[in-house]
Amino acid sequence: MPVSITDLVEEALNHRAVNHPYLRLLAEGEGADVDWLLRDFAENYYGYSINFPRYLTAVISRLEVPAHRASLLQNLTEESGVYDEDEYAELAAIGIEREWIEGIPHPLLFRRFREATGIVAPYAPENDAVELVCWRESFLATLTFGSAAEALGALGLGTENIVSTIYGPFVKALARSSLAPRDTVFFPLHTAVDDHHQEALEEISRSFADTPAGKGELRKGMIKALSLRSAYWDWLYGRALSRFDHAEAA
Repeated sequence: MPVSITDLVEEALNHRAVNHPYLRLLAEGEGADVDWLLRDFAENYYGYSINFPRYLTAVISRLEVPAHRASLLQNLTEESGVYDEDEYAELAAIGIEREWIEGIPHPLLFRRFREATGIVAPYAPENDAVELVCWRESFLATLTFGSAAEALGALGLGTENIVSTIYGPFVKALARSSLAPRDTVFFPLHTAVDDHHQEALEEISRSFADTPAGKGELRKGMIKALSLRSAYWDWLYGRALSRFDHAEAA
């Protein structure tokens, strides 16, 4: 019988990083300046998002089983904008047109969203906020220097496992904005396609969870990733509250 990691999956989905007031503000923030919220997110998340292929490659390099590496290489292929016909049909069913995404790497889809919010200046890593730099560097250190199980727990259970859930509030915020669906396709795409990524990573994780030590390493990486994201949401939420408090005072 396959080892169960349902308890870890549920723990991740109940973490503050997934149920953060920043996400609730995006989803339910009646009266909040949704255009400012989305633009601020676009400005301050790109430096994390653009590196996702790097994160995935780091984990692939830690895996010893060829079948595991091949599974994540398929995820990397999708990150570059290549999908199979079944996936195109699945995406079409939720309103995502093929021409919006075909052959376009996911970081470029986020850049399209970023530009649609009004950010036209080229991205410059040296301008990233220190809060973003700390998140990115700490996450990469976990993927690179932690055990293979820890790296897998961070990227799989602590990241891909929650993506379709945490991007839901952004989809709701986008529905209150004037942005065109083509320009914001990054978000509904990830609520759909990342389910496949999540399944692949969970399957690999089970092979590391067959001992208490291995499962403990998975959980350690998961908690590190979730805690880093939660701290980053804290920062973005603080920025939003400060912005809206100043607007009300004026």
